[in-house]
Amino acid sequence: MAKIDKYSTKYFGEIVITEEDGHGSADVLYDNQKISIFLCDYNLYGDKVKVCLGIMDKYVEINEIAKKAILENFIENETVKYYFECHFDILETEYLLEIFDVNSFEEMNIKSVVEKLEYPNLLFSIGNNEIKVSVDYMVSKEYSDEILCVRIDEKLNITDFAHES
Repeated sequence: MAKIDKYSTKYFGEIVITEEDGHGSADVLYDNQKISIFLCDYNLYGDKVKVCLGIMDKYVEINEIAKKAILENFIENETVKYYFECHFDILETEYLLEIFDVNSFEEMNIKSVVEKLEYPNLLFSIGNNEIKVSVDYMVSKEYSDEILCVRIDEKLNITDFAHES
C-alpha cells in the first residue's frame, strides 16, 4: 500500500507526495500547468524533506536561474547546445516552425526559445546526505520526448547539464 504525505508549499499549495517502491511523486499545478515532482529514494530523506520543500518554495526563482544558465551556457556547453540542435534532426519542418519559429538550427533565436519554455518538472535525489535537483525542461511535450536537465544543488547553484530522452 502506498504511503501518502501532505505538505504545504508556497507555489503549489498543499501537495500530496505518494510513496511507492521507495520513491515519492506528486503532480501539482502552477499557473495552470501540470508540474511533476519526483523524489528518488524518498524513503531515505528523513528531515531532508524540509530541504526539498524549501527548494519547492523557490520554484519561480529556480526557473529563472535555470533559464539564465541555459542562455549563458548555450554557446560553450555541448550538452545544452546539442539539446536544441538535435530537434532539427528529428522533427518535421512544421513542428520546428511551431516550436522554434524557424526550420534551421542556425536561424534559431535561443533567447526567444528559452523564454517560451514551459515550467520545468523537478526531480530530487539524495546522496551523501545532500539534496540534488534536476530542473527538467522540454521544448515540446507534444512532439519530442527530449529533456534538458539543469542540475542544481541545495543552495541553487548550477552543477551540471544533462540531455535525456
